[in-house]
Amino acid sequence: MRIEKVYLLSNQSTTPAGSLNRKKKLALIKTIADARINQMGDQRQMTAFGKVYADARIVRVFGSHAAERIGLGDMDSKSFEPNYAITKIAHHQHKTDFYIIVDKKLVGGELSGN
Repeated sequence: MRIEKVYLLSNQSTTPAGSLNRKKKLALIKTIADARINQMGDQRQMTAFGKVYADARIVRVFGSHAAERIGLGDMDSKSFEPNYAITKIAHHQHKTDFYIIVDKKLVGGELSGN
């Protein structure tokens, strides 16, 4: 487990609500200084995603949070890159778990019937 800073991101509209050409832009919602980040093992990945990837992680933060994407400690705060899509969110009593896939290469190729 590592403790590091993470950035919660969301796609927010940059045009008025009545516009037909609504564009969304990635925006920073919140910075969390003490997130706990764990690598996911093969069995945990099979349970959560049904596949095993080269690098998947669980980002645990205290409190109840929502986001569409997440940036880790190496994210550039101006361009918001690199950032990762949140695959699954689990809310617990005093914390939120964000499941992300950092490297989408499948380990061992396609798995049983996928």
